Amino acid sequence: MNTYIENKYDYISERDVNCFFVTNINYIKNVVNKFLFSKYVGATKSDVDEVCQEVALKILKNNYISKYSSKKSSLNTWLYIISRSVAVDYMRRNNRIYINVEELSDIPELEKDKVDFNLPEGLLSKRQDEVVRMIFWGDLKAVEVAKQLGITSRTVRCIKHQAIQKLRRHFSAVSERRVVS
Repeated sequence: MNTYIENKYDYISERDVNCFFVTNINYIKNVVNKFLFSKYVGATKSDVDEVCQEVALKILKNNYISKYSSKKSSLNTWLYIISRSVAVDYMRRNNRIYINVEELSDIPELEKDKVDFNLPEGLLSKRQDEVVRMIFWGDLKAVEVAKQLGITSRTVRCIKHQAIQKLRRHFSAVSERRVVS
């Protein structure tokens, strides 16, 4: 199949493009359908159709068929990545909430002094506790925390991720699905 694309689509005619999409549209629809309905609340079948059309348009407009290489990835992986990225772009573009600022009444400001949250004792290691406090309560970036602790920013992000996973398990938030907006 991969060599079929490389050989067949060096010179892309309308017939070749139609053949490509007839062959692969079911896979594209399945990827888009599974992704939209698993990640976004309120996705509809018309959203799936719109995203599939945008995938086809992106592939044609950017001449992706001629850029495909079976040495880099399989056809299914290539189509999956394009379909998923177009679906994310589509949902981000269409799920924005617009608020008219003039219609808002007075919004009470959160008082930072009233927010008091203590991490469970002994749940996190000393290093994880330090990183979490510096990032979330100290409003520091990973690079800044890394400089203070004498480690790399990548290590800081890894420690933060591990700490968040422990906290999620402790507070039973692991099984809940995250809605991407």
